[in-house]
Amino acid sequence: MKTRLMRSAAVASVLVLVAAGCGSKGEATDTGAKTGTLTVGASLSLTGSLAREGTLTKEGYQVCQDVVNKKGGVSVGGKKLTLQIQYQDDTSAPDTAGQLVDQFNDKGVRLILGPYGSATTASTAAVVERNGQVMVDSSGADDSIFTKGYKRTFAVLSPATEYAASMVQALYDLANPRPKTLAFVSADDGFSKTATKGGVDKAKQLGFTVVDTEYVPNGTSDVSAALTKLKGKNPDVILGSAHLAEGVAIVKQSKELGITPSGGFAETVAPPTPDFAQTLGPAANGVLGSTQWTVKTTGKDDWFGTASDYATTFKAAFSGREPEYHGAEATAACLVLVLGVQKAGSTEPDKVRDAIAGLDEQSFFGPLKFAPNGENLTKTMAVVQIQNGKPVAVWPKESAEAAMTWPGTTS
Repeated sequence: MKTRLMRSAAVASVLVLVAAGCGSKGEATDTGAKTGTLTVGASLSLTGSLAREGTLTKEGYQVCQDVVNKKGGVSVGGKKLTLQIQYQDDTSAPDTAGQLVDQFNDKGVRLILGPYGSATTASTAAVVERNGQVMVDSSGADDSIFTKGYKRTFAVLSPATEYAASMVQALYDLANPRPKTLAFVSADDGFSKTATKGGVDKAKQLGFTVVDTEYVPNGTSDVSAALTKLKGKNPDVILGSAHLAEGVAIVKQSKELGITPSGGFAETVAPPTPDFAQTLGPAANGVLGSTQWTVKTTGKDDWFGTASDYATTFKAAFSGREPEYHGAEATAACLVLVLGVQKAGSTEPDKVRDAIAGLDEQSFFGPLKFAPNGENLTKTMAVVQIQNGKPVAVWPKESAEAAMTWPGTTS
């Protein structure tokens, strides 16, 4: 009898282990709820060409994890779960990002926070859809990601078409005298090209003349050939659809080549990043930049409070350093996952997916509400300008920290 009982116990133990392992390759699991931990996976660019932006994204995820856990964790089915984010380095390579998300699935990690950038997000979204995981996208803005019919990826940020378009609108609304001619310098990645198209379309709609659009390799630090082509066309404003490396190069090499547009420069992504002003020094002053978030963003939530409250929390976590939008949008993505799990009362991916799809919340980041394709079309972007070495919100007027300096020609 004793031997029979021991055998029964052994069989039961094996069944428990098998049940705990279920969930990879598309089957649902609630193992996080049983262990008291809500485990979330994140593939991030911690090395490679997008390492700086990837690190800023990780900081935003970490702020979310710390705040949620300090406030008692995530409420699920009468339990409080400790939020634990597991990170893997995708080296800024889209294929690697997809493979890492697949590996998370094999380990039973079904809830995913997005990587940095549109190319890596596109790769992971396809894997998430195939596996039946759920991903909240913090920084993959390219509209093309959301034309594939995916039902399991949700983006907290405004789409790529708004990045350059918001700056064009700010010039139209605020610049006096209003510039007449614009030129675009765009990186050749999908996000930047989509942002450029949105900016060009908006410029034409508002009556600006677009004198030229030049493309440069993504991640390049040499944009001199493109700038040389623009020199004889004398645009009033040069708009860059770029990331940090190209954005710095546009301003720096324009100065070296003696190109000084009468209005100045406007760029996506780069200006809000701390490294932009630190690298360029006084040459950064006057440059406009589009941003997903500022300390004047309207909205409030129970976890992070207002945008100003979030800024205070971030500065306390990072030795007084001011937050910028990469961190804020990452925290917002994490918040969506937390809200989805709590609303679902479960960590089961299908239930969480349905709960996120039905969210309609205000937050420190602005509205969190998703269209059927997963985009957040209710949130508007803002425009900052580097003034005295710091990004300051200047548009829209109702959420501005200061008036726009015009012209914004750098010294």
